[in-house]
Amino acid sequence: MNIIKTLPRYSDGEINDAFIREIQTGFKMERAKEQDRINQAATEAKTNVGKTHPVLGKCVANIPARDYFRLVKNYGAETVTSKDFLKYWNKKLPELSPNKA
Repeated sequence: MNIIKTLPRYSDGEINDAFIREIQTGFKMERAKEQDRINQAATEAKTNVGKTHPVLGKCVANIPARDYFRLVKNYGAETVTSKDFLKYWNKKLPELSPNKA
């Protein structure tokens, strides 16, 4: 068994460069994943066109889960489910609105 007595030392510049590189790649990955979530919600919205659920009624908006929870956290559930917000959502992302509100 070998015990490492000294850890490798890195300069502050190397640490800062690695940190900046990690942040930049993280933002790129987040944008790519956001587009994937929107595409998934759009395909789900296409399947809901013209359909009516017996209890819930017509689907007027598909919101990706992460976006929905962020909106509820910032604005509250009442605002996100309000008629005015759904009209805004229909205008902003028409591909995620299978049946207009």
